[in-house]
Amino acid sequence: MRQAQTREDLVVASIVLPGVHAELCAFPELSAETVRGVETQSVLSLGLSSLLEAAEGRFATTGAPRFTRYGALNFRPAGVPFEVRVSKGHYHTVRCRFEPDAAWIGPVASGALSDAQLEACFDIHSPRIEDAMLRLAEELTAPTPDSRALAGALVKAIAIDLARYLADADRHAMQAGSGLAPRHLRRVFSRMEELGPAPRVDELAGLCGLSRYHFMRAFKQSVGESPAAYANRVVMKHARNLLASSDRPVGEIAALLGYSSAAAFAVAFRRTSGRSPSAWRACIR
Repeated sequence: MRQAQTREDLVVASIVLPGVHAELCAFPELSAETVRGVETQSVLSLGLSSLLEAAEGRFATTGAPRFTRYGALNFRPAGVPFEVRVSKGHYHTVRCRFEPDAAWIGPVASGALSDAQLEACFDIHSPRIEDAMLRLAEELTAPTPDSRALAGALVKAIAIDLARYLADADRHAMQAGSGLAPRHLRRVFSRMEELGPAPRVDELAGLCGLSRYHFMRAFKQSVGESPAAYANRVVMKHARNLLASSDRPVGEIAALLGYSSAAAFAVAFRRTSGRSPSAWRACIR
């Protein structure tokens, strides 16, 4: 983590745009450490490899500075002191570094965020942002003459969706009780993130002590999509991580994630990623 702020050689590909640097980063080996610091630029990062175990973080400015899960998609606003704990391992990311004076980015880069918004930054759940970041990674991995133009459009969409996500975090904090309790969300997200087939809705409802109907309604109120849709996205994220960071055969990955065959997995993967598993692996690696 400390290397991310100091070593330029970790950036294996980049596209420089007005007000933002889009970068593909490869960390050779992270040490188990606790990092304290302040970003001079706002940084949005998406992990492309398996999430490090026990990764967690907190901002020093929040009223109740507790550690929260450090998810694959996270945001560290400029000028806000933070503390992150990570375990040992390899980690590849695609990130956007926003300049503070980038006018079109607006409040996202300013660091003027509430406690609820800051707490939501360490583990962002937004399909739109994640999908756009993955497309950005593809453009960085295999650039074409129009990659810079497409990257600019993607970054603008990412900034807008991030601003909306942070506004929603504030609204959810003011409407406590309309969705799942934070402890229930953490429990459900933790179960969904386990490597393997997507958990059944009844199991997730049981973790919260709710009926299937009430769980589905509260989950959608909190997250913005159904439990099944969200769980499927997590499975596809695991699939991309395994394809990018391991040499396992596609059929083995399909079985691990609960698909009946490599063909069924390939159809599902192409539907969400736009490419076959083999083609995506060749592109990202």
